[in-house]
Amino acid sequence: MSYWSVINRFVWVALTILVLAGMGFMFVPLIQQDRELQRREQRLQGEIERAEAEINQLRRKQERFLSDPDFVERIAHDMGLVKPNEVIFRFMDDEETDTGRSDRED
Repeated sequence: MSYWSVINRFVWVALTILVLAGMGFMFVPLIQQDRELQRREQRLQGEIERAEAEINQLRRKQERFLSDPDFVERIAHDMGLVKPNEVIFRFMDDEETDTGRSDRED
């Protein structure tokens, strides 16, 4: 084997390795972008699952509004609504009564 054929073979192998390495480096940003998109997809999928759970909870609550009069009454009371001729008693905490006084001693 001659000296020039060894050099020629070495040059071709080195050139092939450089081309393959260059092509590999071209794909690194694409691989990173793909990983970022996969993380974003997982995060959005989690948000979708939470939104679907909330929708299901609201649908169950809506069904209870249509079928459970006690539930409707409890929610109405929580909102501050009262039945006709019903009396509401509201008790104030000690802190609330103290803040309203002008003759308060320090």
